[in-house]
Amino acid sequence: MIPPIAHFVWYGSKLPYLHALAIRSAATHGGFRSVRLHHTDPLEELPHVVALHDLQGFELVPLDDRALCEAAGGPSLADLIAQLQSPVARSNLVRTALVYQEGGVYLDMDTLTIRPFDEVLSRAPGFVGEEHIVFPGEVVASWDPRVKAKAYLKTTVRDVFRRIPRGYRYFPKIEHHYHRAVNGAIMGGVAGHPFCAEYMKAMTKVPRARWNKPHALGTHLLQATFKSYAGDDLHAFPPPYFYPLPPEISAHWFRFYREGVDPLEVLDPVTCCVHWYASVRTKKIVKQMNEVELRRLADQQLFAALAARVLNGEIIDR
Repeated sequence: MIPPIAHFVWYGSKLPYLHALAIRSAATHGGFRSVRLHHTDPLEELPHVVALHDLQGFELVPLDDRALCEAAGGPSLADLIAQLQSPVARSNLVRTALVYQEGGVYLDMDTLTIRPFDEVLSRAPGFVGEEHIVFPGEVVASWDPRVKAKAYLKTTVRDVFRRIPRGYRYFPKIEHHYHRAVNGAIMGGVAGHPFCAEYMKAMTKVPRARWNKPHALGTHLLQATFKSYAGDDLHAFPPPYFYPLPPEISAHWFRFYREGVDPLEVLDPVTCCVHWYASVRTKKIVKQMNEVELRRLADQQLFAALAARVLNGEIIDR
């Protein structure tokens, strides 16, 4: 069984409130024995950061990412991470190395845990989650104009559902037409899981010229490694578990609706963690949001409504 340990990774000294909320929700709703924030820099003692120390099981762990990668994947992985410029790219290596070295569950900072991970931890020795997307690695790499045309049509249709009011209600009727592919925002396993070893080895074989390309060491390589993995000890959870709203459609988490919102209509009974895609049109929101603002918006915004319930300690049951 996967150990009940949650791992978060942060590069930088200032941790925004919504990212601290990701940690808090894992500690209060995830059923984890330990929730660890691995950080590279001394953190500013903002009120929401200081408050994390009061959480049961919370640990602040200094991170030497090169030493971690060398311990997990050898000198080649350590040399690779030393050459990476982006914290996002570095975190692809760190998350895999952490799960491989210590076991447990890695969670991105743009998540909100709403239920215990009991089923996820007990299903298999390792897991990843799938999302509905337009451009998996094989589509990006394809030279077939028909494949590209179909992808751009899907992008256009998805954008319509992103823009129309309550589009999140209607997109599920067509989401089966979109690719299901794995994403590394939430992944886990027992220590020493062979899939993590295989993924780290694949990273070291990526040509140096592509090291800092978007998704080259992350999503696309993860998808390719998952497809070629021959073991029966890795489970892929379908989108409702972690990605109830897919990319772009996830913008509805932060749309305003004066007539009220009910976050439970977005969730599935199996949803235990919501990945809300901080990279998709939410940068300003992440910087501005705090607990006061979340509670003020709880009647108008899906994310605020769900977060307020988590902050109140409510059991989210659909």
